[in-house]
Amino acid sequence: MSAGFSTVLKVLALVVFAAGLASCREEEQGRPLHYVHGEYGGKKDTPLTAQQERVLQLRVLKQKN
Repeated sequence: MSAGFSTVLKVLALVVFAAGLASCREEEQGRPLHYVHGEYGGKKDTPLTAQQERVLQLRVLKQKN
């Protein structure tokens, strides 16, 4: 193997390594890679207040009529 080919191979390996590191965006870190069928894996909802529940109940009553 010639010295020139070896240098080109090292540079190519370095470029591929750098591209691999750059492709890992920060917002993608820690996201689930495997999903369980039938299970919601997101954040839990916050409970509704009594006022919010009443507003929804009134909306349902309007839609029934």
